[in-house]
Amino acid sequence: MKIYTVKEVAELLGKHEETIKRWIRSGKLPNSYRNSDKEGWRILEGDLLNINNVMPINIIDQQNDDAKSDVHETELVKLAYQAVTLTSPTDEILSILSVVGIQRTLEILLIMQQSATKVKNTDGFIRKAIRENWNPTSTPIKLPKKQSRRLSDLTQQEYNAQLNNRENTYVRKVPFYNWLED
Repeated sequence: MKIYTVKEVAELLGKHEETIKRWIRSGKLPNSYRNSDKEGWRILEGDLLNINNVMPINIIDQQNDDAKSDVHETELVKLAYQAVTLTSPTDEILSILSVVGIQRTLEILLIMQQSATKVKNTDGFIRKAIRENWNPTSTPIKLPKKQSRRLSDLTQQEYNAQLNNRENTYVRKVPFYNWLED
């Protein structure tokens, strides 16, 4: 008989880890045990089959289906990346894109394709798009570095920084007189 952790059971049943722990405390999973705080709870497969007296689920088949689905989605992500960039993705980028899913990958690749300038660093672009949650309707616009910024172009933080710089520059109104030089 297989033994599962709380995290594994939560993933298998599509529940939150705290829900599984609540079930253990309430006695819904009576044969669960904990050797130490570090190891955490261990749940027997037999307890999972008897939850709410429902028909037993075939956990092994469910895990195999999930693995097949992940492989299929990874292949789709790889093909989409190759179609847009005409290169193969690195293993790191492939793993990142596989985590965000095929739909989000396609959105990011669409943003890359619609970019006004050619994207030189695709890996960096993808990471930034995920980190900053870009979407196709709000594509980023890159401003030239030497463009003068008008007041309307400044963010509130930049405006406050400029205002503080003006206030902190002290202009001496009375000339400094050094009596030691006389």
